[in-house]
Amino acid sequence: MVYNKKSEKIFFRKNKENPYYNKKKYFQIIKNKFFFKKKMDFLIEKAKNYRYTPYRYGGNTKDGIDCSAFIKNIFASYKISLPRRSSNQAKKGFLVPKKYIEKGDLLFFATGKYRKKINHVGMVIHVNHNNIFFIHASTSGVLISRLYQKYWKNKFITARRILYSS
Repeated sequence: MVYNKKSEKIFFRKNKENPYYNKKKYFQIIKNKFFFKKKMDFLIEKAKNYRYTPYRYGGNTKDGIDCSAFIKNIFASYKISLPRRSSNQAKKGFLVPKKYIEKGDLLFFATGKYRKKINHVGMVIHVNHNNIFFIHASTSGVLISRLYQKYWKNKFITARRILYSS
């Protein structure tokens, strides 16, 4: 499956001779990108509000939560329904190659004894040229980690995009 960005970069010359320049459409795309950024910021802030929540296997509240319930709750706050298990969440959305990972994407890991069986999930909150930061519920509670830390880099399986700009 090939990942194609939809309307990420749009170049229109602002002269009337360009048949592809449509001022109304251009500003609609800008408006959509603005609202998409707001949605993403909302989800990330919602996720950060869970920081330091203790881990509890099978838990789904701020008294104790596991990784898949954490992600499910974050997206549910924006009326997006996801499955309860991380292995099932990994089947939703669109596959994203590592070099195209963006804020809001979900990262899936195999942390158990089975090397390819997905059992952990986190959400990307920041991307820079050196690293990808994600928030997740680990056995230490809800915290922020880096994908390129040795442990997470070796456990990484795939990334999926649930939300995308149109």
